[in-house]
Amino acid sequence: MKVADHPFVRVAGWRYTVLGCVAVASAVVAGGRGDWNQFVDTGRVMLDSAGLHVYEIHHDVQTGPLALLLAWMLAHTPRDGFVMAAFITAALGLVCVRLLELTARPTRDRTDFEVLVLVGGSFAVFTWAKLGGFGHLDDAITLTAAVVALYEVRAGRPLSAAIAVGVGIAAKPWGIIFLPFTFVGAGRGWRHQDWRPPVLATLVAAAAWLPFIVAAPSSLKGLRPTVNVAADSVMALLGVTTESMPDWLRVAQLVAAFGVAMALALRSRSESIIAAAVAVRLATDPATWDYYTPGLVIGVLVWDMLDRRRLPWATIAVAIGLAPTWLVPSDTARAVMRLATTAAVVVWSFVRKPGAPVDAPAELDALSI
Repeated sequence: MKVADHPFVRVAGWRYTVLGCVAVASAVVAGGRGDWNQFVDTGRVMLDSAGLHVYEIHHDVQTGPLALLLAWMLAHTPRDGFVMAAFITAALGLVCVRLLELTARPTRDRTDFEVLVLVGGSFAVFTWAKLGGFGHLDDAITLTAAVVALYEVRAGRPLSAAIAVGVGIAAKPWGIIFLPFTFVGAGRGWRHQDWRPPVLATLVAAAAWLPFIVAAPSSLKGLRPTVNVAADSVMALLGVTTESMPDWLRVAQLVAAFGVAMALALRSRSESIIAAAVAVRLATDPATWDYYTPGLVIGVLVWDMLDRRRLPWATIAVAIGLAPTWLVPSDTARAVMRLATTAAVVVWSFVRKPGAPVDAPAELDALSI
């Protein structure tokens, strides 16, 4: 039997239909409403009594103004918008896989590549379903914005990437760790740096956040950690407890992730920015919610696609390394695995063979779905 005639290869030709079914099935398993009710309630307060003081009143809300506005809008649909939010979140997951496929732009071995997309994409949408199950449309928007930024940067469109980054920050403050996308290639010399992308991204983000900060400067207190230290976190492994957790941990986390991403941007390693930045965030976060996982899975999936592997080994390794409780019951074991996985991703981000340069836009080959 020829490779092209193998049943699994024929299924790969319908990969997005299969991925859509996986996304739906995973969403059903994820279930729940997570934090969605809180987002909806905060969105209503923002557009009613609290206004620009909403973050001053609700310090525990880590969601951006854009996401709160969307939550308020979706709340006018059945079940306070949860079903629609879950549907949109799942769709964004498929969009991310498609954009990564277009970013890789295979020119040969098309059949093997489609199988790679099918297998790797299945892992991605399976973990992505947790975003919908927990009602975190905000994180889904920010991660999608990062994937869009990667696609646009590698296609030679830095201004479009800047807009995507700005939108991601407007949806979730931790999206600032992707701002280095706007500096890709600056390693050639700061005097030759095009400052329009970072300025544009900053202006888009500021348009969303600045009114709240100016009206209520104490809104910045929301940068303090508002969660308990999980028993399976790297922080717990290092001896940090909820009581001893410093107020500056969240800021330090963002600075560290931003710094690693910037170092990669200056080396024109745009394909590693998402993976490395998210890995630092996961390693330094006191919480270990399942909806943190898809960011790292999506981040390394692009490596598998760019390296044209037969199977997405990096994606599989990360999915196993961030194993759920039902697979690895021991908190300590999961903490050690989380530390090893995130450390390996950061190291590999710098030592792997870099992707194609983004100086000259590559041809955008249309890939049939």
